Amino acid sequence: MKYLFYILIACSLAGLGFYFGKNYNSSNNISKTDQSILLERIKDVFKVVYVEAQFNEIINHKDYTWFDLSPFRKTAIIRVQATVHAGIDMDSSRLELDELHKTLNFYLDTTPVILSIEHKMDYFDLQQGSFNYFKPEELSSLEENATSYIRQKALQSDLLNRCSSKRNEMIQLMDDLAKGVGWKLNLHPNKKISAHHLK
Repeated sequence: MKYLFYILIACSLAGLGFYFGKNYNSSNNISKTDQSILLERIKDVFKVVYVEAQFNEIINHKDYTWFDLSPFRKTAIIRVQATVHAGIDMDSSRLELDELHKTLNFYLDTTPVILSIEHKMDYFDLQQGSFNYFKPEELSSLEENATSYIRQKALQSDLLNRCSSKRNEMIQLMDDLAKGVGWKLNLHPNKKISAHHLK
């Protein structure tokens, strides 16, 4: 997995290097279309900056009506197996190229976030009382609660810290690439984006 990550980085950066080099030797102005293409390539680079973690949790659920006695009680033991992906959300990113000063201004939120949670639930020892049983909507609620539980576990783990480390590594590689062809990378994290910035 580690080797695949570096192969993806190398391929993505090679594409960026070709783009930078082509425009560095060109006297033509960079159009908005070119800027959009470059932004998409940079987004592709950051898409490989993600980490995943596996979680296996046991959740005990208990509920009763009126009295905590067998006829009024329902219980469930739930095993949740989940894969959580974290990375950089690129949807709000913007790019501005200053060809005169050979500067690339990149506006994005660099905070790692949980991108997706894929999970499988297994019910063990599902017990229902004569006067208290699981309704379909309750089972759906249990699934939602399990997803929230996994999310909290992921946030409490080192998942986002690991993602931050890979993000920093990627930004440094991009900065080195820009410098190598005479450009400068300016990163503007968590900054408001004005209307004239590219979409």
